[in-house]
Amino acid sequence: MRQEERRAITRAKIIAAARERFGKLGFAGTSMDAVAKDANVAKGAVYHHFASKEDLFTQVFEQVSGQLALTVASSIPQGADRISALKVATRTYFQLCAEPAITRITLQDAPSILGFERWREIDAAHFGGLVSAGLSLAMEDGLMRRQPVGPLSNIVLAAIQAAALDCATHADFGAAAQEYQASFGAIIDGLTCKR
Repeated sequence: MRQEERRAITRAKIIAAARERFGKLGFAGTSMDAVAKDANVAKGAVYHHFASKEDLFTQVFEQVSGQLALTVASSIPQGADRISALKVATRTYFQLCAEPAITRITLQDAPSILGFERWREIDAAHFGGLVSAGLSLAMEDGLMRRQPVGPLSNIVLAAIQAAALDCATHADFGAAAQEYQASFGAIIDGLTCKR
């Protein structure tokens, strides 16, 4: 095995161990020593790949956000119209965010550890891309009134992010999310072309 491959394997083991710890114990409850132990690597190896705990957390958040976006995209039934697809995607996003480890990493710790702007930027690069594409395709299909996609995407994504952050403060994320999903559906329906 080449050194490059060994590095990639070690890095992946560290991220997996960190993700498990951050998901269960949060950022504050996770130490680099514990991550190294769980990954079965020397502490120096962790610092070789990640300059700080914040750097490691950022990589974990990037991974979680990317996987979340892939799962959301794959939840959309083939042949669904774009409006239904937007609603399904948002419902799936909330369902995934209701998982305690995802809530802790993406909605409780990430905004404070990374700062709101960086958190929003990473989230927008993954889930936000789905929102933007969905709105754009709905307009192309004539299901939604044409308007500048960028500002509308920013508004819709900001609303979804704010709702998810609020749901994360509730004891029952799922129950809180149901109310937001109903409101989101009404907003999307309001943007559709009347037939």
